[in-house]
Parts: sequence; C-alpha cells; structure tokens
Amino acid sequence: MKRLFLLLLLGICLLAGVLVTRALGYSSRQPTPEEAAPFSLDADAAAKRLAGALRLKTLAASEGRPAEDAAFVALHDYLREHFPRVHAELRREPQGAHSVLYTWPGTDASLKPVLVMGHLDVVPVEPGTEGGWTRPPFSGDIADGYVWGRGALDDKGSVLAILEAVEALLASGHRPRRTVLLAFGGDEEVGGHEGAEAMAKLLRERGVTLESVLDEGGMMLTGTVPGVKAPVALVGVAEKGMVSA
Repeated sequence: MKRLFLLLLLGICLLAGVLVTRALGYSSRQPTPEEAAPFSLDADAAAKRLAGALRLKTLAASEGRPAEDAAFVALHDYLREHFPRVHAELRREPQGAHSVLYTWPGTDASLKPVLVMGHLDVVPVEPGTEGGWTRPPFSGDIADGYVWGRGALDDKGSVLAILEAVEALLASGHRPRRTVLLAFGGDEEVGGHEGAEAMAKLLRERGVTLESVLDEGGMMLTGTVPGVKAPVALVGVAEKGMVSA
C-alpha cells in the first residue's frame, strides 16, 4: 500500500511538472493591433449632437402602445443633418418602419465585411417615476460632465459614437480595407423583429458572410471588483440570450 501511494504521488508530481513546463513554454497569442490613425473630434459638439438625439422620444410599438412614428422620423432627419458625410458617401437602406442599414464599401472586396450595431429605440418611462430621475428622462441636459437622458447608455450613445467616428474618418479621407456595415434597429427593446431580424435575413439572402459583429455591451465601472482600482469593462464574446419570468 505504501509503495502504491508513493508511485501515485510520483505520478502526480511528474504530471504537475509536465503541465508547469508546458505552461511556461507558451507565449501570448494576443495579436498586435494596427495603430489607429489619429483624428480630432470636437467633444463639446459631439455631446450636443447626442443631447439632441436624446430629446426625441423614440419608443417602439409594444402591446397596447403604438410606436412614436414622428419621433423616429425626426431622429432620422436629425442624423441626416448632423452626419452629412455619412449620408453622402455610405449607402443607406431603410429597414422596416424605423431601422436602417448603412454600407461603407471597403477597398478590398475579397475581405469579409464587419458589422457594427446599435439601436435607436428606448424603453418608456414608467408613469409616476418621473420624480425619481436626477434630470428629466428626455431632457438631453448637458451638466456635471454628463449628457443626461433616456438612451444615453442604452443605446443612442453607441449609435452616435459610431456615426461620430465614421463622419470623422470620412472627413480625413479614410477608406476601410474591408466593407463596414452599420445596422441601427428601431425595435430592439421589443424583440428586434422589424430591425435586427429583418437585416439579418437581408444579409443572409445576399450571401453576406461577416468577419465579426460588434453590438452594444456592458458598462465600464470602477470599484466593482475587490482589490482592483482600475476601471473594469465587461467584454461579452457570445450572443446574449433572454429570459422571461
């Protein structure tokens, strides 16, 4: 029994030694990203553009409530006005009642396109809770270093950031190597059937195979992980599911 125990212990030590040796022999597989071309952006003007978008109450249709059609029309007109290069140089294809797909052609047609997503609709404010807001939910106030309003985080902030980046890159004369698709849904908060689902079907019918998809993600927070002082971001690498209680 003692001999068997020693043999077992020796085997465990040998296995541990092999594992440690192999682990130490691995090098990082993290690729070195290409250095981004610098471009300037007027942060104050960008904040004002986001604030203007937040003032539009873009509520998608849901059970017992029609969509705020006029607000969506106003938002699309607003985007045309404030991002003229995007609307002059990218192909714009309305999808459903309130969604839109933009195509920015790349210089290398052999490369798979990338898809960047966001959504234009927001969640309604529960009646009677307005007094609990620090700022009115659709005020678009710029104060205390923040842009306040329903949709600033979920998800007009992402949409406006994407458009700001593309507009600035177009102004600098940049052309992407691979085609870039911008997909902005108008009904994400109620299932995305007329927006994301319809655009996915359209791309499938066109035989488009994507290199990657980037959608809205989690927040970057400070103080959420014990012992970590730096901001921590949640990076989701899979499709988010859903559950109904």
